[in-house]
Formats: sequence, C-alpha cells, structure tokens
Amino acid sequence: MDVAEEQRMLEEKVGKALGEARTKLDAALDHLSKGGTDSEKKVWWAEEATEYSSLLYSLTYGLEDEDPPVPVRKRNAEPIPLVKESSESLRRATELRGESPLEGYRYLRTTVYKLREAHHILGKAGTKKR
Repeated sequence: MDVAEEQRMLEEKVGKALGEARTKLDAALDHLSKGGTDSEKKVWWAEEATEYSSLLYSLTYGLEDEDPPVPVRKRNAEPIPLVKESSESLRRATELRGESPLEGYRYLRTTVYKLREAHHILGKAGTKKR
C-alpha cells in the first residue's frame, strides 16, 4: 500500500467517524429538546464519538502537536444551547476538512469541549435530583 492510498483510507475513516459523531449529536440534541430522561447518556455518547473523530482527524492530518485554545466557559450555561453550538461547530469542522484541516480541527475540538461541558452540567443536575 502506498502513502496516497493509506491517506485516502484514513480520510475515509475520518469521514465515517464524523458522520457517526453527527448522528449521535443530532440524537442527543433531539433527546434533550424533548426533555428525555437519558439526556446525559446521549450527550456523553455524542461527546465520545466526537472525541474519537478528533483523534482520527489529528492523526490523519498530522495535527498531533496542535493544541487549539479551549473556549471560555460560560457561567450558568445551559445544556441545550451548548449542544446546539456543538452541532454548528461540528458542521463547520466537516466543511473545512478539505479546505483547511487545521481550522477544521479547531472547530472539532470546540465541539468536544462544549459537549463535555454540557455533559458535566447534566451530570451535576442529575446528582442534585437524587
């Protein structure tokens, strides 16, 4: 297998991983907006799928040494807006993948951070209810 073929295969895997992250993120957003009881779990699944796609993305495009800035945490942030912002960031990351992998990676990491924050808020809310 030559380098070009290997790169093509890696890019294909990144595409599948981004598609999986999109599916799980959309499901989490849908579940959250309907007030579902397993919202924390759905957001966690989306977070994990996005984290995995971020790992593949960084390896595929040689961005392992990149450390994009972490978005500023918002006080009193709500999970639904965070997940919506994550959805938009994932859309931008997917669009920019072919044009500017580094910029796309920054958006992808923003998606992960916002989903992580939403998951954390939902976890805290779940603990308070008990």
